[in-house]
Amino acid sequence: MPTVALTGAAGAIGSVTAEVFADAGWDLALIDYGDENRATLESSFPDAQVFDTDLTDEAATMDTFAALREETAALDAVLAIAGGFAMQQATESTTEDYQRMMDLNFRTLFNTARAAVPLLTRAEHSFLLGVSAPAALEGQANAGLYGASKAAVASYLKSLGLEEQQAGLRTTVLYPMGVVDTPDNREAMPDADPSGWVAPRQLADHMLHAATRSPRGHVPELKVFATS
Repeated sequence: MPTVALTGAAGAIGSVTAEVFADAGWDLALIDYGDENRATLESSFPDAQVFDTDLTDEAATMDTFAALREETAALDAVLAIAGGFAMQQATESTTEDYQRMMDLNFRTLFNTARAAVPLLTRAEHSFLLGVSAPAALEGQANAGLYGASKAAVASYLKSLGLEEQQAGLRTTVLYPMGVVDTPDNREAMPDADPSGWVAPRQLADHMLHAATRSPRGHVPELKVFATS
């Protein structure tokens, strides 16, 4: 069976994605941060390998994938879902705001990719996906740092894909093109109608589709819209 590693695995998108890949017959390596998240993942996915890892920590990330290397002949896919969002006006943002957005969205991907690619490229065909955002494409008022960090995700993944394509690695940038229907977003916007938001299950289904394409059917960018 193929093996997939997911970062941000305990989150609203990550947990649904883990279910979708498990149902499709994949072995799971689930990565998140904190005792509560680890306990939740171990309870929900008793057959999975679960790692409590701060992905902003280079050494900790390297250690996690080194442990995976010992347990797995080859890693077939990595879904780098971990990330975060915050609203900040562009010129009133602080260096601390900048550091936090870059850490949550880009550093987590950067550390994951550097640790995972040597294991991924042991497989004949492998796959690495990261999550960007519409703000990376078009900008967004009061979300300049978020958009910049997500643009870094997209550019880095595309560049990595060009470098590693001869080694059999395919990269995909996922763009949820709208608000994602998560408990946090429902709480933050109680008066909004979530029927027009992007469903996590749809994101997960699209990730599975992209991960299972051959090099002749590669999907380098994937935009997922709600119907309304």
